[in-house]
Amino acid sequence: MAAESPLSIADRSACVTAQVRQSRLSLCSTGYRLQSVDSPTSTLVLRFDGQVFTETGSKVEDQQIVVVHAVVGIFKLEQHSYVLAVTDSHLQGTICGKDIYEVSGVCALPLDYDSGKIVFQELLQEQTTTASGDKSTAVPRKSYSTGDVAGLAAAQLENSSRVDMNDDLTGEAGFRWLSPQISWMFRPSKDSLVSGTEDGATGSSTPQTEREGSAVVETSSGVRKTSTSLERMERRVVEEIARVFSTSGMFYAFDYDLTRSLQAKDRQVIDGVSEPLACIADRDYWFNWHIQQPLLTGGGLAWALPLVQGSVQIGRCQISKDDVVQISVVSRRNWRRIGMRYERRGADTNGNVANFVETEQILELESKQESGQHVDVGAHPTHIASFVQTRGSMPFLWTQTGAGLHPAAVVAGTDDSNAATCAQHLQHEISRVGRQVLVSLVEHGGREAAVGTAYAGVVGRCVASEMVDARMVRYVPWDFHHETRGMRYENVQQLVEQLRGEISGMGYYWHAGNAPLTTQHGIFRVNCMDCLDRTNVVQSAIARAVFNEQLVRLGVHAAPELGLAAHPGLEPTLNRLWANNGDYISRQYAGTSAMKGDFTRTGRRNFGGMVNDATYSLARLWINTFRDYFSQAVLDFLVGNHAAAAVFRTLIDLRSREPDQVRQMASARETAVRTSVAIVVRDGERVQLACVVQSPMALDSLKIAAAADSVLILTDAAVYVCSYCDRQQKVSEFLRIGLSVLARVQYGAYITDTRTPQCLDPSRNHGVVLSFALAPDHHSSSPGYEFESSLAATQPFVSSADGEKLHFIACKVATEAQVVMQHTPDDAESAAQPTLKDSEQPALVRLTRLENQAPDLLTECLCSAMLSLKLAHGDPSSQFITDAPIISVAAAKQSKTLVEKMTTRLHSALWI
Repeated sequence: MAAESPLSIADRSACVTAQVRQSRLSLCSTGYRLQSVDSPTSTLVLRFDGQVFTETGSKVEDQQIVVVHAVVGIFKLEQHSYVLAVTDSHLQGTICGKDIYEVSGVCALPLDYDSGKIVFQELLQEQTTTASGDKSTAVPRKSYSTGDVAGLAAAQLENSSRVDMNDDLTGEAGFRWLSPQISWMFRPSKDSLVSGTEDGATGSSTPQTEREGSAVVETSSGVRKTSTSLERMERRVVEEIARVFSTSGMFYAFDYDLTRSLQAKDRQVIDGVSEPLACIADRDYWFNWHIQQPLLTGGGLAWALPLVQGSVQIGRCQISKDDVVQISVVSRRNWRRIGMRYERRGADTNGNVANFVETEQILELESKQESGQHVDVGAHPTHIASFVQTRGSMPFLWTQTGAGLHPAAVVAGTDDSNAATCAQHLQHEISRVGRQVLVSLVEHGGREAAVGTAYAGVVGRCVASEMVDARMVRYVPWDFHHETRGMRYENVQQLVEQLRGEISGMGYYWHAGNAPLTTQHGIFRVNCMDCLDRTNVVQSAIARAVFNEQLVRLGVHAAPELGLAAHPGLEPTLNRLWANNGDYISRQYAGTSAMKGDFTRTGRRNFGGMVNDATYSLARLWINTFRDYFSQAVLDFLVGNHAAAAVFRTLIDLRSREPDQVRQMASARETAVRTSVAIVVRDGERVQLACVVQSPMALDSLKIAAAADSVLILTDAAVYVCSYCDRQQKVSEFLRIGLSVLARVQYGAYITDTRTPQCLDPSRNHGVVLSFALAPDHHSSSPGYEFESSLAATQPFVSSADGEKLHFIACKVATEAQVVMQHTPDDAESAAQPTLKDSEQPALVRLTRLENQAPDLLTECLCSAMLSLKLAHGDPSSQFITDAPIISVAAAKQSKTLVEKMTTRLHSALWI
């Protein structure tokens, strides 16, 4: 499958304009305006009502403007929608004469006038202060949210003119290896470091440190700080999004496509890019593609700037009197299965793998002998060479729960499903870059053996069953830890020699003059467990061998037999670039710098490096335990795997979910509904509605003790409530209430959890209570089962109008992955199944329109259907349907025990 581009959603004719480089941001009563700096007559309008469009015409001079570098995207949370813009970046270097930038500051602008005005004024004040040269009072800010101006701790403490931390072991310099997620814990409080900071917009403010993520939050005195949990949770999400884009290695260029290798770009190496990058970028490596959809569909193509998460490392070296070489190591992370270390392992069912990174080593040579006049390397290089490798998690279904330093890895799928998943991944990569040399560095024994052996078996199965062409795949196992035990890391060269034939046959991309001279055929796909530390060491060794070959081929190698050591400074430069590359990738996936970095940097392993590795291991354990679940949820939201509600739910559950978990849940629930109908519905009855609910499965009880699914089935003769066992895929027990004895139906708010604002929303938490005069038919698969009423002593039976005691059963409608089904209507059935026999059951169909409705609307449909069926069985009472809360918000809060209240408050203080 070829790399995707956004042209499927954007008309090619819209690509005639050039990429917008910078914009002047202004605020008006209806939204934001971004006027192109290069083309002042072109303006992007972002309205508060969500509309996005462009205007062309005369230049508009706004009195108050803020210059932004790029528009990252637009996203919507519970309270507000936000525009994310790059407010600060720095030049990383040039590749092929094109400037490459790294994002170092972003701003989240609410699409709301009142909140947006506060943020805009803060940005304006910061820009004015910086322009005036008074850096002693300028506080660099990275993100903004309603009511708060939140900055990341790492950036807040960078200003050495205010704070000198060179001699402070607890300062930032001593903990640069730490992710910003945890580095704030090891720094002194901001109060003890910063004094005399002024805020020109609001007089003065008192800085304070809040333990909410890794951010230091400054609140202006004129802005009321809200304490509601929803606002606090939303601010937490915005701060995490700002952290992702400002400290996680986001790179961009205005006229160079970072999403594709030089070989993939080919002619653009010389011709450059004359159209917006959105027209040509590879979607797989376009990190902010999802949140840029409003721009792509709203005519803002020229403002849609692709960001690449990964690493760009650039270095120069004089290798002779006439020759200067520039080396660039560019890594681009695939976002299809983006995630954190233990949160995302292996592959998904579509063949996308975790931590999949394409790394390209680029050589640019400018030779005075050929050009006659020496110019800066990169401006017009005489020769350009590129070599590409990939890394990624083993491409089959496996998991590794992050409990402890070395949790066990478990193969999750069956042999057939794993082979199909692996084949899908390999086929895609073969079609994209050619033959795959799979270098596996996992241990052949010990805790890694299970998945390592499974990987070899899966690849063999793919080849044996001809799911993958055997000529296009080679599997190379090499136990890194065993081969380098005793700190003998020089043995890595033995692997390089083992792969020497593949290196020579694979070649590399070489461009000189106006045409490519050679191309790369195939690729090394390297993996270990994390695809971080061991992988980076081996990839750097392979890249070093290729680089040496390139210098020989170019005829500038002084002594080929000596390797890179023949040129002083060349090998240290290359080592430094690869070590920095490994650190970037490691921080993005595991939260710390890469292990074994001392060997990558110096070519030698030492005791200090081993101590650092032990420290990194402990830090990774801490991050995985306390932070990765939330970071994972935010990443899934940014790339479109989850809605915003799932991120908020993560703060309560303290765990993330797989992107296809909702789909899998819906599939399992459809099976539950079909199985329940087939087992419990009597012959001759027709299902009017069947849906997934949660029920106490106890008479006269409202308390739902467990979150297990039940199935509510409404037929033309009765109502069934079934308890379904998903593991055994069978109905464990069910109740049948005949419509003739159904006396009353109450529907309304059913609040069973008070930990999140979503749990307190009546429209999302709805249910029904079915009251009946006679005991229903009760069946259980467990012999001797007695029906118990857990609340019989505190919850009296409901009384009917004539004083008769009524029993009841409560059901709460599922809030997500809902499945609603019914038997095919008579007219549809007669058309689709004209020969249907009396003994056959009509087909069940899903009602997708009802499934997409809010729970309160679904309960109204249920009640309406019950009323219609009750009318057919007799004249119901005037109070048959009652609209009243089952458990109101106030009642739910009041019913919480003291322990539950204390637990909720502690949870909120620690995590929200």
